[in-house]
Amino acid sequence: MNKNIKIITKYWDVADLKKIKNYESFGGYKALHKFIKDKNSDKFADEIKNSSLLGRGGAGFPTGDKLEAVAGSGEKERYFICNLDESEPGTYKDRAIVDNDPHKLIEGIIILSLIIGARKAFIYINGNYGKQEEILENALEEAYKKKYWGEKILKSDYNLEIGIFSGAGAYICGEETALINSIEGSRGEPKMRPPYPTEKGLFGKPTLVNNAETISNISWIVIYGGEEYAKIGSKNSPGTKLFVLGGAVKKPGVYELPLGVTIRELIFEIGGGLAKGKEFWFAQIGGSSGRLIMEKELDAKLEFGNKDFSIGSGAILVVDKTTNIYDLLLSWTGFFRRESCGKCVPCREGTFRLWEIAKRLQDGEISEADKKAVKDILWTLENTTFCPFGKFAAAAFRDAVEKLKILK
Repeated sequence: MNKNIKIITKYWDVADLKKIKNYESFGGYKALHKFIKDKNSDKFADEIKNSSLLGRGGAGFPTGDKLEAVAGSGEKERYFICNLDESEPGTYKDRAIVDNDPHKLIEGIIILSLIIGARKAFIYINGNYGKQEEILENALEEAYKKKYWGEKILKSDYNLEIGIFSGAGAYICGEETALINSIEGSRGEPKMRPPYPTEKGLFGKPTLVNNAETISNISWIVIYGGEEYAKIGSKNSPGTKLFVLGGAVKKPGVYELPLGVTIRELIFEIGGGLAKGKEFWFAQIGGSSGRLIMEKELDAKLEFGNKDFSIGSGAILVVDKTTNIYDLLLSWTGFFRRESCGKCVPCREGTFRLWEIAKRLQDGEISEADKKAVKDILWTLENTTFCPFGKFAAAAFRDAVEKLKILK
């Protein structure tokens, strides 16, 4: 495996890619020129499908399948949405893309929008990302002046309007139906599916929603082809992934690596191992909603479809043995209690109850009744909530009970 291959971060340290002239000097917008010249949406839709690119927001759904569903919907009016909500604690990969290479994201948005026949695209950005919103506004203005979007793109018959929608920073709006509700002016909470957004999304029209990292792969696929992309990474999870490594490591940061790399390689080779005086305890994979991985499990591969854990957003928190697990539990449960949209009772009440018990655990006041209640609450969150939020809220707590034996 070539760990040095870079698709998204290749030129981050070379030049200021926020300036369009620098982005163009490294091949920027060539993919868009190629698309406009060929005038063959089906061809590039096939390339994306052949790449087997999976969604990088966490779910890992095949990008080509979603694109195909919207493009073939038969509806005249369609929309594209870039999901840049990114509210998972410890995750800032999408923010890093905007900070370092906003035009790569914009080029991908334009190409995907044109493939599906959308005349309107939205960038849904976390409301706490004020600096990044300004960067995107400036980059969009530069791209507009170059006729990369707007009316008659590059003197073609293609037209596209792009707007930025700033959310309130709610975690649940990372879920695409809640995100769509938010743009429409409704409460940010998930909808019943089906119908899926690809059938009935924004304003009741077919809508393609893709994560910012997913979109940033598109220009590479257009230039080099889907088959070449599929050769990178692992067979089940082609391509590279941005991993946000944090916690008790010597070199925290955002790293782009081929999927299929092991957790041990990421922490101890790429991240330089643990800081001096620290002893490894466990790693949390995928942000606050992620599973806890013990030392004996570190040789597991970081790829989509892993039956033991989800790589989620790609955030890896390395925890050493000096950490107070009860403080960490309170932090996790406090986050999910606060971020529950409140739509369903199991989640609204379950996250609150779990947080209350975490407080008593921290104070050393846990009772036998609490220990029994934890099992019931975790089962309820995992099996009865309206959307996957309940499962996310329960994941780390269950591992803390079963692997770290916090209730013994």
